[in-house]
Amino acid sequence: MTPTFTFESTLTDNVNLSPNDDKKADWVNQFTPAPRFSWQGARSRLAGNVSLPILLYARTSENNYVAPTVDIAGNAELIEKFLFIDASANVSQQYQTPFGAVPNNLANATNNRYTAQSYTISPYLRGLLANNLDYEIRDSNIWSVGNGVGRTSGDAYDNFFTSHITRQPTPLGWSLSYDRTALQFQNQPSERLQIARANALYRADPALELSATVGYENNELQLTTESGVTYGVGGTWHPTDRTNVDAKWEHRFFGASYNVLFDHRTPLSVWSLRASRDITNYPQQLAALPGGVDVAGFLNSLLLSKVPDPTQRQSLVDQIIHARGLPATLTAPVTLLTRQVTLVEQATATFGILGARNSILFNVYHSRQEPVEGAELSEINGILVSLNNNTQNGVGIVWSHQLAGNMTLATSADWSHSVDNVEPHVSTRLGTLRTLLSTALSPYMTVYASARLQDSRSNAFGSYREIAVLVGASYTFH
Repeated sequence: MTPTFTFESTLTDNVNLSPNDDKKADWVNQFTPAPRFSWQGARSRLAGNVSLPILLYARTSENNYVAPTVDIAGNAELIEKFLFIDASANVSQQYQTPFGAVPNNLANATNNRYTAQSYTISPYLRGLLANNLDYEIRDSNIWSVGNGVGRTSGDAYDNFFTSHITRQPTPLGWSLSYDRTALQFQNQPSERLQIARANALYRADPALELSATVGYENNELQLTTESGVTYGVGGTWHPTDRTNVDAKWEHRFFGASYNVLFDHRTPLSVWSLRASRDITNYPQQLAALPGGVDVAGFLNSLLLSKVPDPTQRQSLVDQIIHARGLPATLTAPVTLLTRQVTLVEQATATFGILGARNSILFNVYHSRQEPVEGAELSEINGILVSLNNNTQNGVGIVWSHQLAGNMTLATSADWSHSVDNVEPHVSTRLGTLRTLLSTALSPYMTVYASARLQDSRSNAFGSYREIAVLVGASYTFH
């Protein structure tokens, strides 16, 4: 276990991110105990991070609150090479809509923020039936809770059942699969989506594998039923251990569904591209958090060949993030709180370079979300769900420069634009600029000073501008 304690003191001229005529200045003090732990047994493991920021406001004491963040995951092998179980708990701070205030820190108080909880238990069977023949049957149960947006707005249960049996291609192979999603929001009719597929597999060479798919789906939505034949193609290409390409396309009841992944790394850089179009729901999106580009995972990929041992590599990643003042995640679309099955089309491109004294992380994203045909509209805390039919675009860059052996200057800039797809004149533009100077007083203690500017131009929830300065210190117990 590695406990960390952080203290941060912020002076802001607009604590509530209100329009200029109504803004209030405040002094905010944040105390954050954050233990990190990992445990591994012969056939089980558990790891996680817990952060409990406590925020106290000098002038607006009604804003005092605790903003927990929890990310815990575990796995156990109950019967050797046959029965397994995965479990996870995720608590995070999310935003109801990208059209409202979306600050890049916890010190700003906003009604747009809420605490999202997601708990998952997934028992599954997995094994080999014969040479080149494997199977898996998994039953994932996801419970989600959205606090601060009404009693039942974010409360849901999602049962996600998946199964497959596959004969690995040598060079020909095949696979049969069946997936079912049963989604239930409190006080709302349930929805059920089912699809069965048969896949033909062909391995052209050790680096290239192709597939063709045909299937049938039946989807019982709130106001309609959609069913029919599906078909698609796919391929994976791994020319080297540094390059990976994976692409799939399928015709579904909502049109084209696709998923494209591209990763490439060099000794100093990482390139990544993600593009997809598919249906999803709020519990599944919460279970997949954290959103955005995970900086730790990004650096882990970059250092894969340099540091083969995963424990040593993770320790080095933590050291780089801490020493260079890098964020935990890069800017990303807002995960929308919606009581509907939604169609999400998104693309993200990321580039990172890690030099001796400089590091640069750059990402750009596009996300379009809309209700699938027949989904029921409702109202969440006075915010019409029609605002969940929107397009979000954004770009972010983080530059870190090591001034001396123990001093780092980090600067980040983010810009996003959200547009209502139904009423295109309804939009929000948000820009943020932050610079941070940090120095390590010892291997376990870091102090830092930072300044930030946030500027939002919105005709949906009001525009605002904020300037803030802060100082902080972080100590890791050992």
